[in-house]
Amino acid sequence: MQLPDKAPLIENAVVTSREEFREILQRALSKGAGAFLKVFAKNSGGKYYITALVDRSKVLAAECLLVDTKQNLSGNEAVDVLKSFVGRPMVVDVFDLDEIELKLLIAENIEAYSSTPKIPLAELLGEAVTVDREPVRPAGIKRGEGVKGKPEHTRKPEPARKRADSGKPEVVINLSGGSIPERAFQSYAEALLREADRIRGLKVERIEFDATVGEGVVYLNVRIQGSSTGGSRGAEIAEKRMLHAVSKYAPILLREAEVKPIIRDVSIIINGQEVKPQEIVDRDRKKTGKVTKDGRVMLSVLEDVWPYFSAFARTVINEVESSGIKVDRAHFDVKGRQEFEINLSMVVETDLTEDEVVRIVRDVLGRHARELARTIKRYITVRNVEVEIVRKAAPVAPTAVEKSGKAAEILAKKELLEREVEQLLKEAGIDELAILTEEKKKETRETMIRSRIEPAVETLKNRIHAELKLVPRVTFKWLKLNHEVRGSTVYIDIEASFIKENVGGLFGSFSGVSEDKIKRDIEETVQRIIREVSREYGIGMNLRRLNVIIR
Repeated sequence: MQLPDKAPLIENAVVTSREEFREILQRALSKGAGAFLKVFAKNSGGKYYITALVDRSKVLAAECLLVDTKQNLSGNEAVDVLKSFVGRPMVVDVFDLDEIELKLLIAENIEAYSSTPKIPLAELLGEAVTVDREPVRPAGIKRGEGVKGKPEHTRKPEPARKRADSGKPEVVINLSGGSIPERAFQSYAEALLREADRIRGLKVERIEFDATVGEGVVYLNVRIQGSSTGGSRGAEIAEKRMLHAVSKYAPILLREAEVKPIIRDVSIIINGQEVKPQEIVDRDRKKTGKVTKDGRVMLSVLEDVWPYFSAFARTVINEVESSGIKVDRAHFDVKGRQEFEINLSMVVETDLTEDEVVRIVRDVLGRHARELARTIKRYITVRNVEVEIVRKAAPVAPTAVEKSGKAAEILAKKELLEREVEQLLKEAGIDELAILTEEKKKETRETMIRSRIEPAVETLKNRIHAELKLVPRVTFKWLKLNHEVRGSTVYIDIEASFIKENVGGLFGSFSGVSEDKIKRDIEETVQRIIREVSREYGIGMNLRRLNVIIR
């Protein structure tokens, strides 16, 4: 990532424990709005250089360089590497950042910022980071005393201020650092309660606000307690909707009290089970990856059931291939959380019709889906099965010639006659005519090569068209393929159009994968297919131009 244009606050600090790492991070955050970290670490797998951008509550962006292999990781993969080293020996540089520097670095590293999950620092460090920045308090009020004396990072046994009418949910307001009219929090709480009334089976019993007042802003921790009669599914719906409502109605404070609300933490407790925002996001996090070493089979499913469905996908493909259907590519897209829906797209080579292939695949999917449903105790259905059949072009001229005994005999006589003619020309001293014979040979070879080009290009186009439909995270729209023959080499020009799929999140639509990464995946797919077709037909094929359009 782009580094800050300043000297580090802490340089070459050797940390050997989680506590030491937390302390130096707290020191940087106490001086500003965020921090930039450079971490050097190694293990048996190699050496790592990690950069991370954080604010006072969460990780904003992360990248990791595997020094030995020069491989770059970003986003979730980089965060996982950093988490694996926390508590182990590392060399760390820390830069403190004010609010302007923090925002500039986000802008300069926007790709890493977009692909990185915003995990709380407490999850990274195993304990929340406490920033010792004493807020300005009215005269006569001491830390930990009275209505306005509750520190931001401590919870008092008794609320600083509360209002609880008989039979109505309790609203608790804890203030520190200044004062805000109580009516602003009451209006905020009433909006949250109205939202709760619209959620079937949910009853809110208590709303607690921990607020630290700053210069024109208020930092909020919101805690909502309640119960749901809708079972586990109803509780999960209530958690997500109330989490969204906390952000949706926060601007009420700006309207009522003219302070900008900044939500630092939200806690939703339904039926005694406490969940944090990141836990809700994690439950909905979908993983897309390879389930076979050769990369032919891809799977998209929730991370917590990935091991079950990856084994399921391999078993299904093995059984389909045992029936005589060669699977070139397959993508299992499994939707749902409590109940799962399987959608399968495949590219296969077979002499069967599409209907016959779909019937065989659905039978295999159905049997193994029922077994998996019993194992994980969740309902699983098979919805869509899309099959693209690729049939190899008819045998080309050279192959046919080799298989024809009569043709082979004729070619042998032709070569013998050519040698005799060459010998006669030499004996007659007419060497200059030999070049005509060589030109004729060259022309013959080129004619034979050209006879293979058209079927090879047609096969190439069909395979690229079929496999681009399976590229994850985008929807394939159209393909243009042109070629030019120069000598014995075919130069390929390709243009393809895709629509980028947005992944729904708790706070709007977003995509955690950059367009550059998607384009690299598409280019690798195209190059691989060109190599395969080139080998099959014995023709030199080069990709001259590739234009990928993603909208």
